[in-house]
Amino acid sequence: MNCEYGCNQEANFLFKNGKMCCSKNHARCPEVKKKMSRENLNRRRVYLRDKQCYHCGNFFTSLGIKRHEETCYMNLDNMKDCPVCEQPIKDYKNTETCSSKCARQHFKDMYDEFGREGKNLHYRTICFMHHKKECIICGEKHIVSTHHYDYDKENSDPRNLVPMCPTHHMYMHSRFRYLIKKRVDEYVEAFIKKHEKAA
Repeated sequence: MNCEYGCNQEANFLFKNGKMCCSKNHARCPEVKKKMSRENLNRRRVYLRDKQCYHCGNFFTSLGIKRHEETCYMNLDNMKDCPVCEQPIKDYKNTETCSSKCARQHFKDMYDEFGREGKNLHYRTICFMHHKKECIICGEKHIVSTHHYDYDKENSDPRNLVPMCPTHHMYMHSRFRYLIKKRVDEYVEAFIKKHEKAA
């Protein structure tokens, strides 16, 4: 008797469902393997994605289409326009602009010269907006940390931020700070004088 799963090989095994198969496990039958191949699975997936979103036009499965249409960024209930380029923003990201480029332009005018109003600006960002990105001691340019001159992490005034490599930053937080403290003091004083002249 031939295999009842379609491979036409000699059937040696009887399953509980009453079918004869060429292998102990029906998944090892060549015909079943062929049906379950990745190519056929992909075809099934494409076939299942037959529902088109009313808002954006993308295709989804019948199970996912309802949830997508409720949260689709092209849905008029969810749509927000970017204040810079007026393109639609994907609402589920909870962003105020459509891209990082627009965000830089949009938030640029919201902060004073020291970024005090922008509490969501990281102190490293503020530091490198006002200081050259290199260690003031050794000139390291690739990996640069930021030291708070008064050791207060809440004080993100550029006059309190000093760019330093991780090694020299650790010096400032150890008993060896005396080795580099003089140069750090000189750098901060020079930066303050330069800023006062510019003002």
